[in-house]
Formats: sequence, structure tokens, C-alpha cells
Amino acid sequence: MVSVKTKSGLVGEISTLVREVGDRFDSEEGDAERDYMAARCPNRLERTVRTLPTLSIHLLERISDEPVSVVGLAARSGQLKGTVSKHVQRLVDADLVRREPIPGNRKEVALTLTDDGRLVTEVHRRMHEEMWQGLQDFLSRYSNAELAVLTKVLRDLLAAEKVGVRLTFGE
Repeated sequence: MVSVKTKSGLVGEISTLVREVGDRFDSEEGDAERDYMAARCPNRLERTVRTLPTLSIHLLERISDEPVSVVGLAARSGQLKGTVSKHVQRLVDADLVRREPIPGNRKEVALTLTDDGRLVTEVHRRMHEEMWQGLQDFLSRYSNAELAVLTKVLRDLLAAEKVGVRLTFGE
């Protein structure tokens, strides 16, 4: 016997599944990303990688591309200058970034990575590569048609707005 669900039944099941997936991955003990990084960095950096805000770590990676000023880093990252400045200070205090004078410019300094900053950045990149590979492996079991539907649903969710507690389509 084939079970045919109504649209309303499917919507209810999707709602339940989305909530359960969110709960499952949000409620795990610890922080898998921080654990990954701490396990791959020298012990002296464990506290640093566990306590630095995620934005600080992402800014660290943006600095690794090439030396940059705070203003340039703000533009490169799409963050406010004050926010970037606060996070840069944390990175300097953690000895992951150093400020160096820019010849001929008395106002700005170039931000460059220390050896530890390069190491943390490399571990962070490897972690994201591992996450990407896991997602590819997981999604490879679905057909192109199934992935196209999932893509449409996710795009629509991103375009939706929340009015009070209700999810609505933006107009």
C-alpha cells in the first residue's frame, strides 16, 4: 500500500524536521569547530582558538591574503571599521597579528600575520575544506532534480521575511 501525504501533511512534516535538524546540530555538547582547531594547533594556542570570536578568526584569514590596513580590512570584510578595529586588537593581543608602519603613511599601519597567525589560518582553512567535503559527500547521494528542489527551497527561505512570528514571502 502506497501512502500519499497531503500538502498540509508534508508541510507539517517539513516544519518538524527543520526544527529537529536545528536542535540536533545546535545542542551537541562542545563546539566541534573549536575542537577541530584546538586538536590541530599547538597546545599554547588552544585557549586562543577556543576563545577568539568567530569574526576574529575570519578576519585573520582576510589578513592572510596580503598585508592590509584596518580600513582596507573593513572594506574587504564588509564590516564596520570600529568592529574590525576591536577584533584586530584581540588578534594583536593574542600575538596572531602585528601592526607594521606603512612607509610614507603616518596615519595607517599594515596588518600582517605572525607565524602563529599563519598556523591558525591554515588550520581554519583545512577545517572549512573538511566541512565542504563532508557536505559534498552528504549531498552526492541525491539526484540533480532533488538538489534543484532543495536549492529552490533554500533560496526561497533566504528571500522570505519574518513578520512577527510568521514567515512570509517578501514583495
